Amino acid sequence: MDSTSTWIGVTMIILGVAGIFLTYSGISHTFEMGMQGLSALILFLGIIIFAGGLARGGFPNVKPVHIASIGLVVFIGTAGLTVSAVTYSGPFKLLKVEEEFLESPIKVFVDIIPGSWDPAQPDNYVPKNIRVLVGVNHTVVWINKEDIDVSHTVTHINRLFDSGLFGPGLNWSYSFREPGLYQYFCIPHPWMRGSVEVERLSSEEVQEILASLGLGTEE
Repeated sequence: MDSTSTWIGVTMIILGVAGIFLTYSGISHTFEMGMQGLSALILFLGIIIFAGGLARGGFPNVKPVHIASIGLVVFIGTAGLTVSAVTYSGPFKLLKVEEEFLESPIKVFVDIIPGSWDPAQPDNYVPKNIRVLVGVNHTVVWINKEDIDVSHTVTHINRLFDSGLFGPGLNWSYSFREPGLYQYFCIPHPWMRGSVEVERLSSEEVQEILASLGLGTEE
């Protein structure tokens, strides 16, 4: 009975599922930068190894030591990835540098107004549809201004970005890199919808705009 392969497969499957769960839990938006793919790969390989173990010897007897060992591995793995992403350390160290560099000199603020949780409220993200220019004001900040304890998300319709849940008084920002129309919504309150239209100008035009606003450009 090839119990080793089977248990390795089980462990990888659990780690993969845990990684995918963390990706969409909102613990850290850095998870959107490849963590879904890594978790899916671990899950896929785990299924193959698990199937191979079953084919070679069947499913082994489950013992308490096996459950404890798998639980310990999963806990250490998920805790390590979570701490790494939240603190921007280890494999996530360079991501913070990139995000800081990409922040625009001017920020656009979108308020999530009180009562956005109510489907009858026609306004939620204010302003609802905005236009930004790369190099000028491509960093958008969403502020939760609910007057009761209600959390919201800012989630792209195709998951290009996802803020995760953030409560009243908190905010979340995202720097848009590429031109296009980005539509987003709130996961718990899907009637809340907004969009960001991103445009790119030539570097000369960007410099002229910043100069007219009294802002210098970094070389």
